[in-house]
Amino acid sequence: MKLKNKLFDIHRFYNLSRYLFLNIEWNYNNFVSKTDITLPQLRVLWIINIFKGISLKEIAKIGCWSPPTVTKILKLLMKKGLVLREKTENKKLYTLNITEAGHKLIRVNKMKKQDDTALLQLIYYVNEDDLNFAIEILKLITINSTNTFLFEYIEKLNKLELKVDFSNFNCREKLIIEKLILFYNLLRIFILTLVNNHRNLLSDFKLTYPQLRALWIIDAFPGITSARLSKIIYLAPSTVNVIVKKLYEKNLIYKEKSKLKNSLFLYISEKGEGLLIKEFNINQKSFLIYKNLEFLSENQLFKLNKFMLNLNLVLKNDFVKEYIDETFSVIEKRLYPNIACVHKNL
Repeated sequence: MKLKNKLFDIHRFYNLSRYLFLNIEWNYNNFVSKTDITLPQLRVLWIINIFKGISLKEIAKIGCWSPPTVTKILKLLMKKGLVLREKTENKKLYTLNITEAGHKLIRVNKMKKQDDTALLQLIYYVNEDDLNFAIEILKLITINSTNTFLFEYIEKLNKLELKVDFSNFNCREKLIIEKLILFYNLLRIFILTLVNNHRNLLSDFKLTYPQLRALWIIDAFPGITSARLSKIIYLAPSTVNVIVKKLYEKNLIYKEKSKLKNSLFLYISEKGEGLLIKEFNINQKSFLIYKNLEFLSENQLFKLNKFMLNLNLVLKNDFVKEYIDETFSVIEKRLYPNIACVHKNL
């Protein structure tokens, strides 16, 4: 029973953290896209600005990307005239430098007090003691995953005011923002590391990570439409349509046409739910993807989950608690049929 409780607490923590990360990331990407740049591209500009002479592999490590992904981003930045690749005295090596246009784009995309971004919305709702506690836990998780390089990046991101223009914030607001930036970056690395670990375990199930997430959402919300699925999964409608098509071709979901309007309702099939439970039983119940979280105590998890839920609700991620409760119900029905759910309420 204790193992089951901890598994559910960690499952809750992971999903609350993931949806908080996705909300903030999606919101800020929409904010910067108005200047014809994506958030990953802007993040690469920040990294090159902070670490002069940095290599492609080091950018990949700091950003938690694969080297091919960084290569693709750099090519786009060079094509836009935002980054130059210049040879050094050793002609076999080169350095990456930001152009004036690149520096201007960094300045334009700094969050200002009047901007309605998710990260800045949290300033006036977050409890500083709870925020400090969450930061310390995420630091421990980051240290356990050997991503200690991140701390210098975050410190300089704040010191150089690359992400936020602090000029109109008072001292206390600035302090909270700096802590929120630290918290968010630690959260981002935690989620992306866990996602990468999970993705590597899915090949035997012939599923991609986005397909797995979509399958869980469809199971949690029977009759969901592709439009709502797109909002909950934080992916573009076109991407969701491809995912739904693949799941349908694999007979993991089925569709019903609405009689009232021209839309389709999505439902998980028996085969789909069986695959979900099999994957959960092998990869999650065994703590394979949660190995960096095993040190967390019951009290720490309870406090973290309460904090993460509050932040999700501030950012109007209202569906998150229902999603988690519904996935618990599915797991219990198939893996713990004789034990009543004890985690319906935080």
